[in-house]
Amino acid sequence: MDDECLELQRSEMEALAAVYTLDSSDVFTYSTNTSGIISGSIDVEVDANVCRQLIEASDTGNVNWQHVECLPPIRIEFTLPATYPISAPPQTLLSCSWLPDAALDIVQHGLLDIWAAEQGMCVLGSFIDYIQHDIQPSSEIQIRLGGDGLTAESHMTRICAYGSAKKQLYFESQTHICPICMEEQSGRHCIQLSCTHVFCLECLRGYLDVLIREGNILRMICPHADCQAPDTATAISDSELAKLVSNEQMTRIRRLRNQRRAETDSTNYAMCARTGCDLVVKNDTQVDRLCVCECGFTFCRMCRCTWHGVNRCAIKDVRELVEKYRQACMDEAEDGSSKERKYLEQRHGKAFMRQYRRYIEEALSLEYIEANSVQCPKCKQGINKIFGCNHMTCSRCNTHFCYLCGSLLDSSHPMAHFNNSKSRCYAKLMENVEQVVEPENYDAVEADQAEANLLIRLALE
Repeated sequence: MDDECLELQRSEMEALAAVYTLDSSDVFTYSTNTSGIISGSIDVEVDANVCRQLIEASDTGNVNWQHVECLPPIRIEFTLPATYPISAPPQTLLSCSWLPDAALDIVQHGLLDIWAAEQGMCVLGSFIDYIQHDIQPSSEIQIRLGGDGLTAESHMTRICAYGSAKKQLYFESQTHICPICMEEQSGRHCIQLSCTHVFCLECLRGYLDVLIREGNILRMICPHADCQAPDTATAISDSELAKLVSNEQMTRIRRLRNQRRAETDSTNYAMCARTGCDLVVKNDTQVDRLCVCECGFTFCRMCRCTWHGVNRCAIKDVRELVEKYRQACMDEAEDGSSKERKYLEQRHGKAFMRQYRRYIEEALSLEYIEANSVQCPKCKQGINKIFGCNHMTCSRCNTHFCYLCGSLLDSSHPMAHFNNSKSRCYAKLMENVEQVVEPENYDAVEADQAEANLLIRLALE
């Protein structure tokens, strides 16, 4: 081997090693065999502007290139003959995952043209510069997706993953100021959320830890002030959460999400009723109330018991159910909310619950009568006095009695009870009688006439 050629080759390797040591994004390796022949490889990234031109000029179907900022490198595998660079060109082999062989052949011819123009000089640096900046898209040089057993989608996934890794390497090489602790941190100790805001890992993990312990999953958004408004809030994605929380915390987040989903859309979803299972189950659209969980447990959405077929849900406590339905009906009457009533009717059957409702209405009537009336001492008919004296006559059995004490009165002399000084109702004929305040322009004759006319009209109807 010519000593001059060997010295030039070693100088070129040292220069390339120095360049690529500073720029770890490109990979450069070389070795010397026993015969003194140098061989190696260089991974060369295409310039961003060239990438953009190639993407715009290539026909790759419906593939979305919107977020692709760089392409995987083109590899140059080289072997330096003993007479390189004085008289022989370097032997090169190009490989690339996104360029077809025909395009690589064109690039290879471009390298040979460079050697022809610079013969006698070390040209590996010129080869690198040509691949980085001077590849021009054409009908032959276009991006190819697929091949090597990969679909276009899989290939695109790899390209995107490479771009993300490159972006992360650059991010880690920089320093950033955390807006929570206001300290400058290395990128290795920070994370950039999808909204582009950057936080140190320690602060963001502390923020999420509080939210998870409180069960406040709705607030799992970027803590930056610009992302706190409802119209600009940016949720922290699951992929980002996986980098920030433990497996136990992630399990709790999923369980809380499932619970919220089942609570907000109980018509279509339910939490699995099996102890220890945190999955949310979509209701069967063919069979009412049937839920079949992925864990294998089959249960009723309404009572959350093992599936009981077409039979209605079991009632553990009839009194409790009646009281719950009664309260639901009262709430509906007060605020118009019928959710609980409809739920109970759906669970136990509308006819069944309405039968309960009739029972409840009767019970309420009896309760009101018991609280606001006096029983006839003879026939036990409940009588409610709205106005008038305390001498009462039962409309059912025509019995005369005292409304205050319930004593039977002599029908021929009923007032004797109230006039007897020894009676406990002495002089209490008009006790507890509300006084009617008549308006200033009240005309008794006209009022009597109006009442008479009303009675006649009702009788004729």
